[in-house]
Amino acid sequence: MDTKTAANHAKRFGRVEDDYLLRGHGRYMADAPLPNQTYACFVRSPHAAAAIKSIDAKAALAIKGVVAVITAADLKAANVGNLSQHPPLPGRGGAKLIMPFRPALAGERVRHTGEPVAMVLGETYAAAQDGAEAVEVDYDSTDAVVDLRAAIKPGAPQVWPEAPGNIAIDWAGLAANPDEMAA
Repeated sequence: MDTKTAANHAKRFGRVEDDYLLRGHGRYMADAPLPNQTYACFVRSPHAAAAIKSIDAKAALAIKGVVAVITAADLKAANVGNLSQHPPLPGRGGAKLIMPFRPALAGERVRHTGEPVAMVLGETYAAAQDGAEAVEVDYDSTDAVVDLRAAIKPGAPQVWPEAPGNIAIDWAGLAANPDEMAA
C-alpha cells in the first residue's frame, strides 16, 4: 500500500477503534483479571550475538509471587516446536527459502539483541518483573554483524549455520542485486 492509497483509505473509512479508547471507555486485559491468572515477563539478551553458558533462576524462584521460570530446556522437554513460519517464497532459479529452527526461547546462543532467553511467570506483573530481573544469565559474547553488506562478506560471523553466507534466499525483488552491493 503506498502513501496515496493509505491517505485515501483513511478519508473514506476513518478509524473506528479510537473514539472509545480516547474517551477512557476502552477495556484491556489488565482491567479484567481472571481467577488464578499469571503474568509473564521475559528475560532478554543484551547481546547481539553470544553463547549462553548458563541460566540461574534460583534467586528468581525465591521471590514471593514468582510461579515459574521457563527456559529453552523446558520448552524442548515439552516438545514446543519451531517459530519460523514464513511463506514459501522462491528465490532466483526456484531456490527454496532457508528456514532454520527458531526456538521461542534461545537455548545455546542468542542471535540478536533482545532475543528472549527465559520467561518468568508471576502471580502479579510486578512479581514476574522482579523475577525476570533476578534471573542470572552467563553469556560468552561473540562477534556480530549488523550491516547487510558486512554480513554477506566471506568470513563474516554466521548467524544460522543452515544459511551459508548469511543468505536465507537470493530474491530478485525490489532491492539492488547483492553482487552490486558487495562491490
